Amino acid sequence: MRRFSEADYLSLKRVLDVAYEMAGGNTLFQHVTRVVVSQLSKYASTDDDCQKTYMPIDVAIDLDLAAKSPIVTAKMAELLGYRLEPLKQRIDAVDPLSEKDALSIMDEATALWQLVRSAYSDGRIDALEKKQLRLKLHQLLQAAQTIISKLDELDFAR
Repeated sequence: MRRFSEADYLSLKRVLDVAYEMAGGNTLFQHVTRVVVSQLSKYASTDDDCQKTYMPIDVAIDLDLAAKSPIVTAKMAELLGYRLEPLKQRIDAVDPLSEKDALSIMDEATALWQLVRSAYSDGRIDALEKKQLRLKLHQLLQAAQTIISKLDELDFAR
């Protein structure tokens, strides 16, 4: 018997849509991994014939690198009850917290607000709008996580 619910396993497929978008789409992503676009589509598909086809871990790592964020790996960690955190030496290499970070999160939040208004303009959210909203939410979360990481690393003189 498997340890997670079907909904949990399906969440591993749904997160791929966001990761593909952040990587420039699965057509572009196929050029930096070992599988072709048709197979990449099967990994994200929830159709009955693809329901048991999941992305191999080496391709997931390629996707996270292409997306510039550990989206797939973070989802796997979340299912296991963990949270990913950047390594300190990686944070040290990043620019310190600045106004640019605050503006970035405001830009992402504004873009999300505009997308939500547009999506609800006809009274319902269609499949494309849902996909766009998920992507924009992940981008907003990524901007927020950048600020959180930089705040955690601030040293205050005592």
